[in-house]
Amino acid sequence: MKVTLFGATGTTGKYLIDEALKRGIDVTVFARSSSSFENAKVKIVRGELTDNALLREAVSGSDAVVSALGPTKLRHPKDLPITRATEAIISAMKQVHVQRLIAISTGMAVDPGDRFDWKIRLPATLIKYLMRSCYNDILALAKVIRASGLDWTMVRVAFLRNDPAIGHLNVGLYGVSRHSLAVNREDLARFMFDQITERRYIHQAPGISTK
Repeated sequence: MKVTLFGATGTTGKYLIDEALKRGIDVTVFARSSSSFENAKVKIVRGELTDNALLREAVSGSDAVVSALGPTKLRHPKDLPITRATEAIISAMKQVHVQRLIAISTGMAVDPGDRFDWKIRLPATLIKYLMRSCYNDILALAKVIRASGLDWTMVRVAFLRNDPAIGHLNVGLYGVSRHSLAVNREDLARFMFDQITERRYIHQAPGISTK
């Protein structure tokens, strides 16, 4: 099996790469030209997320694309960089006929089936007013993925921790399933890679959290 990872040079990316290698998956990591990322166990394609030829190279032949792209700075640009990057990735996937996309999202990107959950809604409201650019990018990202025509799954999380995997997760829509405010990155990585062959959550956006 071959998987292409985006956003894998960040904190969560380490856990995604480790999980993929444990499963014997052939991994391609797309890293920005300015990134110092190195890993002898994976193929690295370096470039910008606007370079269609390099994006096609990175995703060609993959069974799935796993994206951990998301805002990483408090002062997030206003021009929706994560959304625009994901649009470019989706375009490249379609050109080389890769259909499966698993992407990280958050509770700010409300699903039509969600019900009110103050534990999620309160932080989302604070971010909406205090970090408007991040909020807008996350919402636009979800909209683009839903409209992509791909076999997508958005895995929605709140706060991420570096603790070891627990293996028991709350999974489901917010306000419908019971959720805590955190999940361990190792558990997140396991869940995301499970979705490559799991059909249950295609065209769905489950929230996951630690029990």
